[in-house]
Amino acid sequence: MNRSQTEFDWRTIAALNAVSALAQVGQFGVAYVVLPVWLAEQGLDATQLGLFASSLWLGQLPGLAVAPWLCQRLGARRVIVLSLLCTVIALVGIALTAWPFWLMGGALAGFGLGLRWIGLEPWLYRIAPAEARGRLVGFHETLIALAPIVAPALASTFGLHGMALFWIGGVFTLAALLPLALARKEPAHSAPASHRGVHVDLALQLRERVFQFGVAIALVGGMMEAALSGLFALYAHGRGITGSQTTDLLALFGLGGLLLQYPVGWLADHRGVGVAALWCAIGTALVCVALALPMGYMLVMFAVFLLGGLITAFLTLALIASTTTQSGSMASNVSLISMLYTLSAVAGPLIAGAVMNASDTDALMWSIAAAALVLAFVLAGLMRVKQSSLA
Repeated sequence: MNRSQTEFDWRTIAALNAVSALAQVGQFGVAYVVLPVWLAEQGLDATQLGLFASSLWLGQLPGLAVAPWLCQRLGARRVIVLSLLCTVIALVGIALTAWPFWLMGGALAGFGLGLRWIGLEPWLYRIAPAEARGRLVGFHETLIALAPIVAPALASTFGLHGMALFWIGGVFTLAALLPLALARKEPAHSAPASHRGVHVDLALQLRERVFQFGVAIALVGGMMEAALSGLFALYAHGRGITGSQTTDLLALFGLGGLLLQYPVGWLADHRGVGVAALWCAIGTALVCVALALPMGYMLVMFAVFLLGGLITAFLTLALIASTTTQSGSMASNVSLISMLYTLSAVAGPLIAGAVMNASDTDALMWSIAAAALVLAFVLAGLMRVKQSSLA
């Protein structure tokens, strides 16, 4: 029986995964991970870097919000093309201007990433086998986790001076158009099941434990990821680490994210999203405490590698929660969880940057450790409530 051929469009699944892998290098690897290092080399302080990192996530919010509406009217393929063009324009603008206009470029880059996120991922997950969706999300997140490896590695090879970084971002972003052309027509968007209203649907979603886990993970996970990616260059500088070594560490961070996403998806499939997120939160807190203490460069490399896998897993787990929630449409669920994650990410660099300015650069790790412990306590509480309700 050719079930995979008759029920699942593997060509489109492969094409969409390739689109994400290529676009993520320019839209996230360059814009979110390496560009803050380049900006630190231009002399920006913790507050300014925090503002730029927040501008990326703040710009992502309207992209996430309008993407479902645009997909209904234009189709997911056109929305993805629009998202790629936004990122290219943003990179060109940042390359040709200076502070504070970089904030506008950051917001536009974030807007482009938000559009692609919602334009592509619900399309991909709707055509995937439901019984292996957690693993597919993990595999997809593994592919896009290549971006924080590839972008820093290329930046280290070609240097952070001149326009090389912006060429890298533009080429990878536009290259995503090639596999997009191979994807077959996306399935029609399903009509809403009822006319009860958004607030009623949200109330039903919040009754589901998996959605509650997703909300908790998104609200704290985004804060941790954005603070780390936006301000890590200043933490490294405070440790006496050079710009070239910083890009190497960021590549290690991305490698950790690459290797852990599929196991996290497997764990979520077999033990639940809450258990997987609890282990990641505890691990994040422990590693960040270690990074806030004096240690040699080799130990820093190992700790950053572990932290990359743990921090990146929060987005994977939040998306798994959104795609396995029974209430509401998948597009609206992914959009809502993504917006919560992004709202948290806007606040993360601002809070951590202010704390770093008030104390020292190691405060970045203490801040992330504290946030991870809060998430661990919230998840443990939700799991205890679930066990009580089943008793």
